[in-house]
Amino acid sequence: MRFSPIRGRRQSAEETSASPCCPMSDPELRFSVLGPVRAWRGESELELGSPQQRLVLAVLLLARGRVVGHEHLLDALWGEDPPRTATSTLRTYVSRLRAVLGADAVVSAGNGYALPTGACDLAVLDELSREHSYAAALALWQGEPLAGLAGGYAHAQRTHLAERRLALLERRLAEDVEEGRHAEVVAELTVLCAEHPTRERLAGLLMLALYRSGRQAEAIGVFTDTRDLLAEQLGIDPSPDLAELHRRIITADPGLEAEPEQGGATAGQPVPRQLPADMTDFTGREPDIEQVLRALRSGNGSALVISAVAGAGGMGKTTLAVHVAHRLAPGYPDGQLFVDLQGAGPHPLAPEAVLGAFLRSLGVDVTAVSEDLGERAALYRSVLAERRVLVLLDNAASAVQVRPLLPGAAGCAVLVTSRARLAGLSGAHHLDLRAMHPDEALALLAKVVGEERVAAEREAAYDLMRACAYLPLAIRIVASRLAARPGWSLARMRDRMADERRRLAELRVDDLAVEATFALGYDQLDAANAAAFRLLSVPNAPDLSSSVAAAVLDVDEEEAEELCEALVNVHMMEPSAPGRYRHHDLLKIFARCRLEDEDDEKVRRAALDRLLGCYRGAMAAIYRMMYPGDPMFDAVRTARPEPSFADLDAGLDWGQAEEQGMLACLHQVAETPGGALHDAVSLIDMMSQIFDFESDTTGYEHAADRLVETAARAGDLAAEVYARRKRGEILYARKATEEAIEEARVVRSLSSAGDFAVDHAYAVNLLAMIAHDKRSYDEAIAMYNEAIGVWRALGHRSSEAVVLGNLALVLGEAGRGDAAVEVAELAVGITRELGGGRPNPQILYQLAVALDASGRHEEALARFVEGRKEFRRLKQYTWEGLTLRRMAETYLVTGRPDHAADHAEAALAILTEADQVWIRGKVLTVLGRALAELGRCSRARACLTEALAILGRQDLPDADDVRALLAEEPPDLPVTGATSSPRGATSA
Repeated sequence: MRFSPIRGRRQSAEETSASPCCPMSDPELRFSVLGPVRAWRGESELELGSPQQRLVLAVLLLARGRVVGHEHLLDALWGEDPPRTATSTLRTYVSRLRAVLGADAVVSAGNGYALPTGACDLAVLDELSREHSYAAALALWQGEPLAGLAGGYAHAQRTHLAERRLALLERRLAEDVEEGRHAEVVAELTVLCAEHPTRERLAGLLMLALYRSGRQAEAIGVFTDTRDLLAEQLGIDPSPDLAELHRRIITADPGLEAEPEQGGATAGQPVPRQLPADMTDFTGREPDIEQVLRALRSGNGSALVISAVAGAGGMGKTTLAVHVAHRLAPGYPDGQLFVDLQGAGPHPLAPEAVLGAFLRSLGVDVTAVSEDLGERAALYRSVLAERRVLVLLDNAASAVQVRPLLPGAAGCAVLVTSRARLAGLSGAHHLDLRAMHPDEALALLAKVVGEERVAAEREAAYDLMRACAYLPLAIRIVASRLAARPGWSLARMRDRMADERRRLAELRVDDLAVEATFALGYDQLDAANAAAFRLLSVPNAPDLSSSVAAAVLDVDEEEAEELCEALVNVHMMEPSAPGRYRHHDLLKIFARCRLEDEDDEKVRRAALDRLLGCYRGAMAAIYRMMYPGDPMFDAVRTARPEPSFADLDAGLDWGQAEEQGMLACLHQVAETPGGALHDAVSLIDMMSQIFDFESDTTGYEHAADRLVETAARAGDLAAEVYARRKRGEILYARKATEEAIEEARVVRSLSSAGDFAVDHAYAVNLLAMIAHDKRSYDEAIAMYNEAIGVWRALGHRSSEAVVLGNLALVLGEAGRGDAAVEVAELAVGITRELGGGRPNPQILYQLAVALDASGRHEEALARFVEGRKEFRRLKQYTWEGLTLRRMAETYLVTGRPDHAADHAEAALAILTEADQVWIRGKVLTVLGRALAELGRCSRARACLTEALAILGRQDLPDADDVRALLAEEPPDLPVTGATSSPRGATSA
């Protein structure tokens, strides 16, 4: 069978013309630039690609809906030194962004692009600034703006946004000082003044905050230091405003006093200070801290404020809560209460006992107080009614345990941590704490073990953080062990953690252990949830859909979703997208350890078999929708119901989301003694024909390698022949020609001995394609006819049609255009008959090439357009790129080089990242020829030079054609006459 080139996952490069002021087509899209450039559709974060691609998006977002010209975008990307392919690469970035965001998200306008920004955090920032909601505006920052983007443009924008943040921060701090929170902000202002010593507005705020906190001498000292620094560095005096504030502080002007706060403990009442010590090396978590601070400051004295922080064991909930509580403590002069509610353990504290301890701390003699929960809770609320107290309830079991411990006073605040999300806690602001960002994790490691040590082994440090899965507890344990062993290298610690089977054992120091922390949560699960937690660790997939989880658990999809959601609620699993779930990496290791301890091999094997069956059944259903009438996988049926798809688009979307999981499953089957190898190979066979492989064939090649090795060791000849045949096709896809020939010959030999007719026909077809590439036309024709004979004998008409299409290609290239058209039309007729009138688009492509070879160019273009539409429907974007390349050649030979250049550029935008770089070489060739015809000789030569580099590396005959073009005189071309005619189809 003709082997398909690799499928790329991106939209067409053709740009949609639209007004830059048009509303965003997808109202669920939202963007952020106040931190790393990010985008979401609903609750699902989108993958935005390379840093330069994200920079393009950032430029468009920062333009706030205005059109950004090509030149401005090129300057932002490369400054004064753009590469020769800059324009093409920019179009590629735009095309890929459209593929991710939606075809209409980035609109073309004149010589540029625009992107509506109503859903960008910049627009939210503008609105909050206008409303003077400074704290809320500051909370939009998620770290350094445009983090990770390089270049002068990004640096300038970062500087601008940093200045804007500082201005907002000044306004918020001024508001805090004016509203009586002067003591609370002294520490923050001190740090800011050290960072910005010449910023007089900050110095003035610090002076006023210190003065109102009863620290007049320190306030005067701030003025003196600022005055001296201004004179030394800038040669200027302080501003009149700052000098006037200094005078008023010296004279103790009554007008500087703050308004008295309401409430407060009366003389003689105890003021509890129960917060545990803050971590001296606390690092990162700034967005989370800002969210909690914003929540706890939101009451404005009118209502009790509650912030609930939830997360898995070891996620750093307590550490974060204690750190935030220390920052807030100055604003709660009547004390801070703290209790570990022991909710993760088997015996959570009773609220009555906690209330007794709190009341004693507040000066109440509890010996005369009833033990009734209601009476104690009422007395507790009464005692706090006139006080400003911060209550930190750590490690809560449930909302039921927490409710009696809530003050009734509006001036109090409550911070709760728990493993389960306390959805029943009315009015609470919720934060789900996730793993640390890699840079935060590295910063924490460096604080404990030393900056120099981490800098000397940065790569090993990142590897070590990945092994810790960015879990704060794991990072602290590893850092503590390294700090205690200064002679150990980071690489040594990394290597000790490389083996998953011993990783949890390594994550233990003194009384800290990741495994013990996970066990606390696991032991709280009921039997059904515990079994689901264990079984869902079987797949090696990055994440699972509810339909795949149903297969693994052997339940229906609704029950599977309920089980997954129950595990998410207690943070034993994480939602990766709506309807998709995953284990945290270390939790997955823990789950697998429990699976081995508590379930026998038969249970684990059955789960893997159901997983493979689910994938095979789903892919067979998609194949039947994609290629109706093709009986190749009709026999694939599973005992369980297959995932149902509303239409082909839904099926392809599901398959693409599960692609990495399916490849991982193939490896697992290959590693499992007695695994269903033939079924596994049939899965990779369907995947390759539906997806044309991934845009990178590496995953497919590795999976095929493992299946071949395992089948050979097991003596399973049928599976080995099948797997070798697929491996040969994969090798051919990336033009590893000699290796592909060797594999095809082995398959032909083994299939003849074992009478595997289907594999034999595939192997002969593969050898014919390679002969075609080498322009050994007679040999290719003979082998195609041999394969056609096998398919006819087997009665497999769809495969016969595909090889007939291949034969048409080689006939056309061999100069037998009329015969090529006749054979191709026969192939199209077969596929239309089998498909109920809808042809296979690859056969349409082959017919179009044959028509082109016979001089029927306008008919060829019509067939190309028809085929391209089908490729888009099937989401086979690389085939669409190949069609664009052929159309470019046809336009070139018919004297329309402008159309040829446009179609070649569009093809390049689709094919840039394809693993089959040789296809890109062919597109660059036709683009170079078109540009030469248009008189753009410098870029034409650059394209041809790049094409030669690609095709020469692949040792393809096309390289000689390009050499001939480059050798023509005059050196600046142009290409005309015979050299403009298409060479006809080779392999693509």
